[in-house]
Amino acid sequence: MRATLGWEPPPAALAPRLHLAPGEPTLVHRHRVLAPRGPELQRAVSWFSRVALDEIPQLARYRRSRSCVHQPDLRLLYHWMHQAGLRATHRESVRVPPGGPGPTAGGTARLSVHRVVSDQHGHVLEVTDIDFSAQEAAWTYEYSL
Repeated sequence: MRATLGWEPPPAALAPRLHLAPGEPTLVHRHRVLAPRGPELQRAVSWFSRVALDEIPQLARYRRSRSCVHQPDLRLLYHWMHQAGLRATHRESVRVPPGGPGPTAGGTARLSVHRVVSDQHGHVLEVTDIDFSAQEAAWTYEYSL
């Protein structure tokens, strides 16, 4: 696994959902899972909103350091949200990327997941896009309420 945490502007269409001005950078988490021989099995990118950075102290601390953090540990992210008094709602869409079912150019079928996490007030906290190999990787979703 490889992960980084850095600052960059989200895609222009995503900025309003994150309560950001066009071109304004935000905290971005990138995560990749590689097979033993190197091919990428899974990749994910998470964009955090202004609300998340204002309300979650563990994320806000990254505002002080605008440099890239390698191998960040965000496993407690949803716990941090709860500690901050946020009741997170997850909405996920699972789909086969354009081109229809079946193998892609690399010979492996892919699936994608689009996750939007919002608080009890309807504010978006995080938007994540996950893409993974449907033939070689398992996707397990676990959370506590």
